[in-house]
Amino acid sequence: MCTPIAISAASLAVSAIGTVANIQQANAAARLQIQQQRQQTEVQNQQLANQYTGEVAAQQAQTMAFERQLLNDSNAANKAHTQEQLKLKEARTKAAFKSQEIYAKSIGAKGSVLATGATGQSVGLLAMDADRQAGLKQAQQDANVESAADAAAVGSEVAFNQKQSATNQAFSQLAVPVQGPQFSGSPGGGPISQPTYNWFD
Repeated sequence: MCTPIAISAASLAVSAIGTVANIQQANAAARLQIQQQRQQTEVQNQQLANQYTGEVAAQQAQTMAFERQLLNDSNAANKAHTQEQLKLKEARTKAAFKSQEIYAKSIGAKGSVLATGATGQSVGLLAMDADRQAGLKQAQQDANVESAADAAAVGSEVAFNQKQSATNQAFSQLAVPVQGPQFSGSPGGGPISQPTYNWFD
């Protein structure tokens, strides 16, 4: 016959075995849950790393486009300046030929007056009038060259201002530098794999 103490001890032993089994089961479930959380954290960290490399690649492409834009804008401004300088050179060349023509006509006009053989004050006035006419025409040529120089300076400045405006606009569209990702730590404190960076493959 079993005594109540023996039954109670046996009951305690069965209960203890059940408790140990429950504890082991709970520990196994907790380990599995932590392992799953670690794997999930690794996946999330890798996604952050992938997103970061994509953002860096996009920013580098944007920076290269900005630098190409700067080069194109500088080339356009330089071409505009060169065109203005060519127009000015053309105006100066044209004025130089016109000046030679004016000088030759002036000499011819004075020569014609003096060739008449006339004497007196009126001959001197006629000769001076030829010089005066030549001076007026030369002043007009000088004014044309000065106007062309002013137009060239304004045209070059307009080209520079357009370049500067385009540069400022392009710069304002550049994105803020990309910040590195903030990775989550390991759940439960155990080791987790570090994310890898696939730079521009």
